[in-house]
This record gives sequence, C-alpha cells and structure tokens, in this order.
Amino acid sequence: MSASQRELQKALNLIRENWGRQNNANDRRSNFIYQVQTVDECLRRAQVLGIDSNYVLHRWYNFHTSTKCEEIFVEHGAIKEQDPYNHDIDIYIDDIPYDVKLTVYPAKLENEGVFIDLNSRNGKNDLIQWFYSNQSQEGRKHLKNRIFIVCNGDTAFEKMAKKCDFETIDKAIRNYFNYLLSNAPNQLVIEDSGRQFEVYSEIINIY
Repeated sequence: MSASQRELQKALNLIRENWGRQNNANDRRSNFIYQVQTVDECLRRAQVLGIDSNYVLHRWYNFHTSTKCEEIFVEHGAIKEQDPYNHDIDIYIDDIPYDVKLTVYPAKLENEGVFIDLNSRNGKNDLIQWFYSNQSQEGRKHLKNRIFIVCNGDTAFEKMAKKCDFETIDKAIRNYFNYLLSNAPNQLVIEDSGRQFEVYSEIINIY
C-alpha cells in the first residue's frame, strides 16, 4: 500500500534536489523504506542508522509514488505481478510484462541543451533509448520491457511534485489504455555493449 498523499507532500517539501546517484550499498542500508509509511519514521530510522536523510527520503518518496502508479495501472486493467521480489516485472498489459519506471525528464539532457519532443513517436523512442543507455549499471539495471512515466516541469521541484500528482497521472494512464484499444504496443530495438535487444517500451508524458 502506498503512503498517504499528506505524507508524500511532507516528504516533497523536505527533499533537497541533489541526493547523489543511487548505489547498491546505500540501498541495502536504507531498505527499511519499504515498510515505513510516514516521513517521521523514515527520518528517525535514518538518524539511528546514520544514513543521509535526503537519500532516504528520495528513495521513500520514489518507492511510494511508484507503488501508487502501479495501482493506477491495475485500476485501468493491468494485472499486477504477484511476486513482489520480481526484479523485471511490475505489471502485465495484454499478457505483456512491464517494469514501470516513474521518473523525471533528465536534467542531464536539459543541461546539454537537448529537448526531446515527447509528442512524437520518434521523440519518445529517442528518450527510451537514452533511458536504457543511461540507467544505473548496478543491481537495478535490466534490458527488458519498460513503461517510463516521465514527469515534466520548469524546475526540479515541479518535476518531483508531478510524481505525486496522481490525478494527472491517472488521466495519462487512462489515455494510454484507450490508445491501446486501436494501436499495437510500441516495440523497438535497443543496443547495449554491442548487443541488440527487442523490447516493448513506452513513454507516458506527465506535464
């Protein structure tokens, strides 16, 4: 069950923009975030364990907003993966397995002056390719089917805030299911270390 909207908003107002790149060591130390429902408990445990509270709050916020997004997919007809420890699959849509990734438009691209048109199929596929190529190379990496929910905004805070704008996310996911009624799911070939992988993958733009 995802955390309450009030707690998510509380975390959002405390989170600092820079929290460093996720890594396996810090993730293992902060895995209590999966059992904690409140910001205060998150901060208390971080203090007791001597873990950076900003890192913990980012993980906690991202986990619970992602969980809510998966719930929204299920409300619109997706099937939830029953194994909570499955690394690669969160949901099934028309029997196709997907990992759901709630994220923001990459600051790295903006800093480089690259703005991809997410209203076009080619633009979406370009960003999908970028996400696969620039994902963490540690335990979270995989090259299988993914749906990227990409939150946009004028500032880093606005992008993060979109992650808990579940009304807008719900509308965008509903529109995606309506799209699938008359369109095949998007497929493309991605490259990694000289090898090619065919995947189902989509961008759902939140703005």
